[in-house]
This record gives sequence, structure tokens and C-alpha cells, in this order.
Amino acid sequence: MLKLIFNRVKTWLPALYPLAGAFIITAGWNWYHLKHKPHARFILISIATWVVVYLLFIAGKKLFLYIVRKTERHPFWYTYFAKSIDKLFLTASLLFLVFFSRNDLLSLIYSIGILTLLFFVVSRQLSGHHGAPDWKVINKGVFAIVIFLFTLNSALQYFGFKFYILDAQSKIYNIIVFRSWSMTMLWMIGFALGALVYMGSKKWWRYLGILIWAGAQMLVLFLWVVNAGVLYFAGLYFSPVVLQHAGESSGVIWNWLTYILLAAYLISFVALLTVVKYVLRAHNIASKRYWKFYHYLIILTGFLVIGASSSIQSAPEFVVARSFYNYFFSKNVKINLPPYVFGKLERFGLKYNTDKFSVASKDKVYAKSEILLPEKFKNEKPNVILIYLESFSSRFVDVYNNNRFKNLTPGLDEFANDKNTTVFWNLYNASTPSITGIMSQLCSFLPPTGHEEFEKEKRIKKVYLQCLPKILKNNGYKYTGYITAVQKNFANKDTLFASMGTDEVFGTAELAKIIPGEPLAWGYSDHQMFPVMMDMLEKKPEPFFMMLATVDSHLPFTSVKDVVQFRNSRSNALNAFHTTDDAFRIFWERFKISRFYDNTIVIAIADHAVFPAGVTKDIFPEDAGKVNFYDENAFMMYVPSNILPKKIDKYMSGIDFAPSVLNLLGINVPNSFEGHSIFDDREKYPNLLGMHEFGLYINQIDEKGERTISYNIPDQIKCEAGDYNSATSSPLTLCEYLNFYKWKRQMFEQGRFWQE
Repeated sequence: MLKLIFNRVKTWLPALYPLAGAFIITAGWNWYHLKHKPHARFILISIATWVVVYLLFIAGKKLFLYIVRKTERHPFWYTYFAKSIDKLFLTASLLFLVFFSRNDLLSLIYSIGILTLLFFVVSRQLSGHHGAPDWKVINKGVFAIVIFLFTLNSALQYFGFKFYILDAQSKIYNIIVFRSWSMTMLWMIGFALGALVYMGSKKWWRYLGILIWAGAQMLVLFLWVVNAGVLYFAGLYFSPVVLQHAGESSGVIWNWLTYILLAAYLISFVALLTVVKYVLRAHNIASKRYWKFYHYLIILTGFLVIGASSSIQSAPEFVVARSFYNYFFSKNVKINLPPYVFGKLERFGLKYNTDKFSVASKDKVYAKSEILLPEKFKNEKPNVILIYLESFSSRFVDVYNNNRFKNLTPGLDEFANDKNTTVFWNLYNASTPSITGIMSQLCSFLPPTGHEEFEKEKRIKKVYLQCLPKILKNNGYKYTGYITAVQKNFANKDTLFASMGTDEVFGTAELAKIIPGEPLAWGYSDHQMFPVMMDMLEKKPEPFFMMLATVDSHLPFTSVKDVVQFRNSRSNALNAFHTTDDAFRIFWERFKISRFYDNTIVIAIADHAVFPAGVTKDIFPEDAGKVNFYDENAFMMYVPSNILPKKIDKYMSGIDFAPSVLNLLGINVPNSFEGHSIFDDREKYPNLLGMHEFGLYINQIDEKGERTISYNIPDQIKCEAGDYNSATSSPLTLCEYLNFYKWKRQMFEQGRFWQE
């Protein structure tokens, strides 16, 4: 009886293979894409998906059998192998169980195991064919290159997610495998197409094709080596912008990670040559007819897999390739803003002379005439020291985050707790890179492009915006200076600051003449620069405006040689921020006993938010999968005999910094500012804007009075007629902002947009 039941089950079992395979695919797919709680919607969608997958398989099977009847006379394909398709489908469906895994390494091992099983099953099923020896040779060759490419792509995807958290997905444990499989199939399509060309070409053309194919593969690998290093140490994907700084940043790029990746690159190169040699040998052994069939099958399967992949467009390979394509081949569509948009902009203080393509000057910086400085500065202007704290999001400062990292910033805490220090809350960066972040603050101008445009000297020489150094020079200040730890021509800072009216710019070459010893960071360390600045100020005429940009808290967080350990922390990021704070603490202790304590304003402000690199995601796990470029920044201001409130909690952007400082100093002059003083009327300010190379940040208050922060990539925003509102009294819509952003970028790239 049992034997009869067993035989019946054995007979019916193959018929269940497609249903089981469709169920496994549905289970894995829906587990990833749907909420896991059993509810009616989940069950209905799962059943519908199950049925659709099953029907698609049946249709695909019939199409396959139809094709083989037309191309092959041997009955093997539509008799014996017809049954094998069901088993192969079930085996392949097991790959979807990876979605239940939550471990990167286990996901990879499991996927390679299923791929091995799949090729074993294929090989076994082909053993009944009259050309079995040829098929087995082909199968081994394809198996070798698939396993190699899949393992390689998995490693690349792992590095991409390990060292960068910009991706919007949070389920990284299986995305790695999912995207790796998609990229592997893309490479396999290229392999199959190359092989077909190889088979149909003359001898020397064959080897030329192989050379081109292998060269392209190695170029991709090499770019990945550079990309992984750039992601880790700069927080940005490899792009033409990064390439422009390759020489200037060589000391940062060439590091332990790069050397490890280069070693891996060489190993991969040797492995690729070995695999290609093996596949070529298989090509020469097995029948071309069988090879062609396999290649066509690879191409078909590859396109099906890629078509079903929803994440391939955001894979790092595509991001890097797209950045280079847009840089070299994209064409800017001319944007002509309608008059009503300029009317809306003018309502909150942004007026542009469109005929002359220039920024129209406003008569005043601020409207309110209240005195913000103490009486002692009525007849004498205070000195101003402006310290740019590299990447200092407020989350690192104890006074802002309720001691999340207790005693991480004792120096800044002491500074903040001084009775004469005002702490500003809810300051958001207007731009991401230091150069554009600093320009947005000093010139109150939201840069419409990435920092690459500011690093073109021909652009910078045309900058005639009214910036803070120039305005202060024109209003009684006798000296303005800027100190940077790196070469002053890095990002053309020397030209940019000169155009702003800065008297002197100090970089590594200038600091080397006055600082004993070698640089202790990737430039001079903060501990080296702060004392030098204080020594300089003793010899400068007053009132002065001195700027200093710190460097120790810059990525990669490992280049500082005089690092001050934060407790027993293993976090390079925390140690780096603690080191910058320690240098500031020493400066502040010296400042308090100096003659400047009673006549000098000290401002400590972040140049931009912390970059979302892999080295920061461990200390901020709640931000995994989020964009961190737009963040609350540290901003504190010491004013002798201060009459300002101890705390000012108003939303402001980096473009509001310059008008706020001038408002404090009582300097009210014509200007080209896009921002507004935080001490002035803020109601006309509809929302805050932020920018970095990839898109726009919108920080605004909705109809319910709740503030929301959104990030939008311009290329992904689709604007229709309903997304515009021509009523001048209405606020700007997102699409109108986007067009304004693009128009502004056009003017900038044409060398326009400057005050005459």
C-alpha cells in the first residue's frame, strides 16, 4: 500500500514543480515588497502573484518548446527535456529564498550554492542528449564565468553599500544579492553578444573583440576600485567632479583601502584571464551550433532578469556611468521662466534683472533698526573671528543632542555655556561641499551647481556678488583673512576669496613658513592652525575679520596624526570630531585670557553637514538609508557683553548667515543677498532650500503648520501642467522651484548672473 502511494506521489510530483516554484518566487518576492503581517490584502496579492508567475512559466515553456521544434530535429528537447524544465524552474526559484536572509555573507554563500545546484541539474538533464559531451563542456564554461561574475559583483555591491548609505533602501541584506544577480546578467549578455561576434568573425577580428571585451571588463573593475575608495573617504560617487581633484586629493585617495582594493583588482584580473581562457578553450572544443543556442538563451534570460529588476537603475555602476554620460553628452534645455515666477520670487526678496542677467541689488539688508550689539560698540566696531567647523552637524555637539556622546565636545560646550554666547538652533546647510557651503554663507547666494563650477577659475573671476569680506572692508574693517589647512588653490579658493574682497589667503605653502614641523593631517591639523591664527591676529590692524576652516573632522577621519582619543572609542569619526573640539578648546582657553576677549566676536559654524559615508553609519544607525547631506548644523556666536538671547530657535538656511551677521553689526547696505537676517522679519520667507550635486532639498511648512524636509532629484521629477500655479499670490510650487533652479544654473554656466 505504501509502495503504491509512493509511486503515485512520484508520478504526480513533477506536475507540482511549477506550482512549487511559482509559490517560492511569490513568497520571496512578496516577503520583500509587502508588509509581512498576514492580512487580506497580503493574501490576495500573494495568490494573484502566484497565479501570474505560474501562467507566465507555462507560456514560456510552450514558447520554448515551439522554438526548439523549429530549430532542432532531435526529439530530446520536446520529450525528455520538457520534463526537465519543470525541475529547472523549481531549482532556479530557490534563489528567491534569499529574500528571507538577513545576513550579507550567508546570502552570498546561499546564492552561490543554488547556482551550483542549478548548473548541476542542467548538466544532468543534458546527459541524455546525443551531444551531451559538448553540452557538458559548454555548461562548465558558462558555470565558471557566471560564478566568477556573480561573486565579483556581489563583492562590488557589498563595498558600495558598506561605504555609502545614500541609497533609499534599508533592506541591504538581500539587495546586495538581488542587484548582483542583475548586474551579473548584464555582464553575461555582453559575454554572449561578444561570443556570437567572436564565432562569426575572422581570426584576427576575434582576438580584437576579446581584447576589447576584456579591456571593458577591467576598466569597470578599475573604476570600482577608485569608486569604493572615493565613497569611503569622500562620501561621493566617483564622477567627473571627483576626477578633477584626483591630483589634489591624491594623498587622501591613496590609502589602506585603495591598496587593498588594488590587490583585489589584480587578483580579479588574473582570475578573469583564467576564466576567459577556460571559456575560449571550451568554445574551440564544443560545437558552434550548441554554443549559439546557449548564447541566445543567455541573452533572453538576461533581459528577462534585468527587466524584472527594479533596483538596477540605482546600482552604483549605473550612478557612476550616468554621471559621466551627463557630464560629457547631456544637453541643457533652455529654460525661460515666466514673469509670474519672478513675481513670486520678488515677494520674498529675490529680484533678478533678467535683461542683463544679473542679480538685482536690494537697498537694505534688513528692515528692523533695533540695536543688537551692546553699547560699548557704538563708536568702535568689534573684531570678528569666523571658525568653519568641518562637517559639524549639530548631532555631534553635546549641547544640541542631550549628551548623546557625552563629553565628545567639551570645548564647544564650554563655548556654548559662556554667558555671552548665543546658540542658534535649526540652521540647515544651503549646499554640500565646503566651497559652495562657504560661498552660500559669505555671499548669501544659493549656488545653482555643484562645486565643480566654482572650481573653474574662469567662472570665479566673474563673481562680483556682494560678499561679507568685501562689505566689511567697505564699512571700516581694516583687514580680512582666510586660513585653510590645504593648498589655497584647492577648489580655487585663492581666486574665490580674492573675488570676495579677502586681503590674504593662507594655505599649506604659506603656513609652512610660520608653522614648525610637518603637517599632521592631510593638511595642517587644527592643533597647528589655531595657535598660528592667534599669533597672526596680534599683528593685524583692527577691526579685523579673520576666517579659519578646520580640517581634522573631514573624511576619511584617519589622516590626523595628533588625534585625541575619545574615551576608548574605536570610531574614527568620533575621534576626529573630538580632536577638532580639543583644538577649539585650547584656542578658547587662550582667547579668554587674551586682549581680544572684550572686543572680538567669535562665531563657530559648520560649513556643511556630515557626509553619509560608511564610517558614520555605525554611530548613527537610525540614518541608514537616509540622505544626510541636509542636516541641522552647529552655529554659536560669542559677543562681548552680549544682549542677544541665550538661545535662538528659528529655522534658517546657510544663505541667511551673511545678512544676519551684518544685521548684528548694524551694517545696512545695498546687497545681492538671497537670504534674510534671522533677526529680521521672517514671515516673507516661504521655505528653505538646500542643494548638492544630485538635487534639491525643500524644507517647508505644510498647511497644518508642520515642517517637512524632502529631497528631490531634478531628473526624476516629472512636471505636468497641474504642477504650476500662475497666481502671483500663491507660493512657488516644487516644479517652479525646479525650473528656477535650472534657469539659475544656465545663467551661471554662461558666466552671467553677477552684479555689474
